[in-house]
Amino acid sequence: MYRTIEERLQALEKQIARQDFQIQLLQNLAANHQKYAIYQYVISTNMDEHTFYLLQQLTKDYEEKLNLGESFTLHEFVTAVKKVLSREGIYLTNVELSDFVPKWLGGTLGSIGFSLPLHDYFYEKE
Repeated sequence: MYRTIEERLQALEKQIARQDFQIQLLQNLAANHQKYAIYQYVISTNMDEHTFYLLQQLTKDYEEKLNLGESFTLHEFVTAVKKVLSREGIYLTNVELSDFVPKWLGGTLGSIGFSLPLHDYFYEKE
């Protein structure tokens, strides 16, 4: 598994940072009930703060493309999300991704996601 004490310490530091981020999300839930479902889903993927912010930036980048009138597909966006997640060591199946992306963008069960315009662009056309 881990060969050296330093590797063990680095793994523990990553785990503690991830748990700290998840605690922050839980605290945000108390203050922002509208994001409850999406934060809960982020926690269930064991995502860390860095990955969370990378996905938020990716979403903003695609939203900017949309505002500029550029055309792109849901498949392109999902592929970009999958690349970010896999670079960060999170591997979701295609089924999990197809569940995660609409929740990430539009929210779930009355919650608010991170980009309603992108959600509408991808899912309201259907």
